[in-house]
Amino acid sequence: MKALLKVWAQEYRNIFSDYGVLLIFYGAVLFYPIFYPIPYANEVLKETPLAIVDLDQTALSRQVVRMLDAHELIRVASRPADMTQAQQQFYERKVYGIILVPKDFERTILRGDQGSIVTYADAGYFLIYRQVATGIAQTLGTLSAGIQIKRMSAQGFLPEQAKAAAIPLPVISYPLFNRSGGYASYIVPPVLILILQQTLLIGIGMLGGTAREYASPHYLYAARDQAGRILPLILGKAGAYFSLYILHSVYFFGVLFRLYQYPQQGDLLVVLWFVLPYLLAVIFLGMAIASLFRVREVAIMVLLFSSVPILFLSGFAWPAGSIPGWLFAIAHLIPSTAGIDGFLKLFQMGATMHDVLGDWFLLWGLAALYFILAWVLWTRLMKKAERAG
Repeated sequence: MKALLKVWAQEYRNIFSDYGVLLIFYGAVLFYPIFYPIPYANEVLKETPLAIVDLDQTALSRQVVRMLDAHELIRVASRPADMTQAQQQFYERKVYGIILVPKDFERTILRGDQGSIVTYADAGYFLIYRQVATGIAQTLGTLSAGIQIKRMSAQGFLPEQAKAAAIPLPVISYPLFNRSGGYASYIVPPVLILILQQTLLIGIGMLGGTAREYASPHYLYAARDQAGRILPLILGKAGAYFSLYILHSVYFFGVLFRLYQYPQQGDLLVVLWFVLPYLLAVIFLGMAIASLFRVREVAIMVLLFSSVPILFLSGFAWPAGSIPGWLFAIAHLIPSTAGIDGFLKLFQMGATMHDVLGDWFLLWGLAALYFILAWVLWTRLMKKAERAG
């Protein structure tokens, strides 16, 4: 225990004497999560600009324009005279969609025939495309139902009968766990989990790379005259990292979530209980990786490069069922995969600890696996250092 506490205290000194590690452990963790969500503060994309080419110029076509402009997701920003002008505005990114109302549109409807309106939307920006397509579909659906009700009323049907026939199955949707449908509420919570992992890995990797690069004795600090000296070395360093990042977890889930008013259904203490094996798994993984880096810059480049693939493999940005099975199985070797899944269930979906036991036990298994791996790699590292000494 004495050796463990010495290593623990020494690792604190290593951290707080390295400005690069402090920037990662505190600068990135404290300030990045504050500024990262600001661009998504509006949560829902609204008022997407459209161009409408009205070749009909009738009362019904003007009604279409008014109804489209009234929808919260889209906005009629331009009314060019023809498709050539509309396409030019589209290529200049002045509008993100084009609606073409053909000639004789009103006449076709009044004859009782099926009319058509041509729409173009920019699928290169997938979120914009979804909002434009949704706004147009809802508006034209409402217009079509209104036309149908007027036709049936003219045939002698009661207004209630006409409405029931025009809209036989009204859709009533209730978005769960993200009531506003906000983009920030969707993207930021899992990214926070990833930030905990990546900053911890990068910081530990930098400490290991620096020590190997400059042959710093603190990296191999332990009671060399004691048997089993690897255990206090690993646990002492892990204790220093864990004590810092459990406070970061309280800051993330207890402060930032309330600051930005993200959906919260779970209890903070339960979430911290779930975070316990997550942090341990990440710490031991970081210590195992750190023993492989000989230069601190290599640790930064490798671990930063891995952040985006890890995010996509976690199964939240792209559905897990659509990821190749063998690849998603490999992804479960990364703590953030189970960490993000369990956290979202606990904190946003209101699940109980019993519901996430699979993820929880997996994280404990990863913590044990990476602890053993760190033990093996550090034992080899210390033997090399002793031979060199």
